[in-house]
Amino acid sequence: VELSVLCGPTSGTRHHSDRLKTNPPNSVKWFNLYHNSTDVIVSDLHLHASSSIPDVEVKNTDGFDTLRSSNIIVQNSVVQNTDDCVSFKPNTSAVVVQNLACTGSHGISVGSLGQYHRQVDVVEDLYVYNTSMADASDGARLKVWPDRVPGSDAGGGRGRVRNVTYHEFRSRGCDSAITVDQCYGQKNETLCRAHPSRVTMEDVLFRGFTGTTSKKYDPRVGQLVCSAPEVCLDFRSQNINVRNPSGREPLWICEGFDTSGMSIKCQQRHQVY
Repeated sequence: VELSVLCGPTSGTRHHSDRLKTNPPNSVKWFNLYHNSTDVIVSDLHLHASSSIPDVEVKNTDGFDTLRSSNIIVQNSVVQNTDDCVSFKPNTSAVVVQNLACTGSHGISVGSLGQYHRQVDVVEDLYVYNTSMADASDGARLKVWPDRVPGSDAGGGRGRVRNVTYHEFRSRGCDSAITVDQCYGQKNETLCRAHPSRVTMEDVLFRGFTGTTSKKYDPRVGQLVCSAPEVCLDFRSQNINVRNPSGREPLWICEGFDTSGMSIKCQQRHQVY
């Protein structure tokens, strides 16, 4: 599939769209955006986007995006790209993603959320099951902006992420198997801590992760960083067995939240760097 699709609801039926937009073949934009849609099933697609120039990524080639939509199933598909395999954008709820094989992507991502001041972003009730992720920058990924920092024109939006499960996730050569970034867009972590996100994250489960990471961050295999414990609640992990190429003990960085529900051995960066 080399076309981009924008779908929204019809007034008479909730299974089709009132707008279907296709971009020209070999488009470098997203493949599928489900916008203001409900009760949609997407199945058995093969999506491919690549650059003809070595080591140059084709940006904005998301496989599947949801925005202001609910009751969506994406399943039994293959995505090869250099952006998000799936991205749950603002005001998405009740989505199941299952049986996907993703290669070269930026992961299956929540967000980014909270970028725009005075905007409310809600993403909740997501179940991601039986994913194969190869040669990607990230596997399971949540990205949320902190509050607006003085002098910045981004961040400060409100909202919540709630009831998100990644279950049975296989990493093969991903740089990071799990990435949580509640300081998204803000490289100065001191400023992020001083201006914690107004988008809370709560009830997030990572279960049944296996496979290997790339050598990029070896021995680190994942990083979960929140801006403050009060806006990052009830994070849990179960049955995590992700290895690094060197065979050293897998390093998980966990900061800014209560790690008592995590089955992985969490460390803070100052303990290892």
